[in-house]
Amino acid sequence: MVGLFSNENIGDYLLVESAKFLLRKHSPDISLQDVDVDPRDPLIFQGRRRINLYLHVLLLRNRNMVFSIIRLRTFQYFYEYFMWWLKVNWYYKEVMQSLDGLVIAGGGFIKFKTQGLNYLDEQIIKIAEKRNIPVMFNAVGVEGYDPNDIRSRRLKRALNSDVVRVITTRDDLTTLRNSYITNKSIISDLVGDPVFWLQDAFSIEKRSDAVNVGINLINPDNYKEYGGEADSFKIANFYKNLIQELNIQGVDFYLFSNGMEVDQRFGEQLVAAMNLPQNRLIRRPESSVEFLATMTDFKVILAARMHAGIVAYALDIPKVGLIWSEKIDFLAHLLGERDAYFNEEELDYRTIVQLLIESESLKIDTTTKDTLKQKTFSHIGSFLDDLDGTGGEER
Repeated sequence: MVGLFSNENIGDYLLVESAKFLLRKHSPDISLQDVDVDPRDPLIFQGRRRINLYLHVLLLRNRNMVFSIIRLRTFQYFYEYFMWWLKVNWYYKEVMQSLDGLVIAGGGFIKFKTQGLNYLDEQIIKIAEKRNIPVMFNAVGVEGYDPNDIRSRRLKRALNSDVVRVITTRDDLTTLRNSYITNKSIISDLVGDPVFWLQDAFSIEKRSDAVNVGINLINPDNYKEYGGEADSFKIANFYKNLIQELNIQGVDFYLFSNGMEVDQRFGEQLVAAMNLPQNRLIRRPESSVEFLATMTDFKVILAARMHAGIVAYALDIPKVGLIWSEKIDFLAHLLGERDAYFNEEELDYRTIVQLLIESESLKIDTTTKDTLKQKTFSHIGSFLDDLDGTGGEER
């Protein structure tokens, strides 16, 4: 099971746990090995592996300076590839020694502009090729393609490896099929995020007596980082106006994050700037259980981070969403909820507050949800069924 096990964003933990649930639901006796795609546990980097980590950090810190001098994109690609190779390649080889198959849990794994996941995808697939380990990308995000960008071209080449058997996506099936996949034997489909199975995986439900409104936080710089025009001042000002309007309307609200420190710091800044009571900001969740306990206390939420909205959807909690990335726009359309989502040009705090107050109007299409859930489970089951006698020849 490949996933972001060390990320601050609780949404990534929920992806992994939900995907594991689906694997065990199909094959109760399955033995699972965790593969942290970007390990950060200091215990992993012991002995000479500390040198690998030190060199990785050194290259990372000097990357912008080097790239300001050497602007050749091919050089920059190999610089970044080597930077990640130093940190994780040895680790992947160790944890992938005795596997029959690899399942990428979900999340934005088909991307190349942020996070460096394209370099990690490439290395995992190369090792899988050497060991003949079949690979499934499960309900992943497909965040653009650019034939003029070497990172995108190299990722495409890796994805079309013969060991890659299935790639399902939670959003952009058109780009996946028309721009990435050329290997006709690869199965592809549009499915639901594995976190849609949250109620089943965690045996949890929303509280029927919940009355509070949850305001999910996001780093105000995120819009710019993902190619938007809205700067941090505009987003911070939106939150301030929203909070002021909630106070005017007498709404009992609480600010909360998905666990990312940068989002939590933004919440602390809002509390200080607006002289709000300290308890208006819920403490940063450090586990899936804490985050879900927070979510179930809300009658309705404003979802800023993608998986705040997905968790609300899974738990049948009404929500209004913010769109700062194409992936969230895809999600809103997929769920048939685009009218309840707002991009940077549509940020009207009064309209959003009114929707939060009138949350009964925010309906979830259960037929769509059930269909998407079943498609996710069906493809995982088919992949596991096809593993018999195919994987792990070099042991």
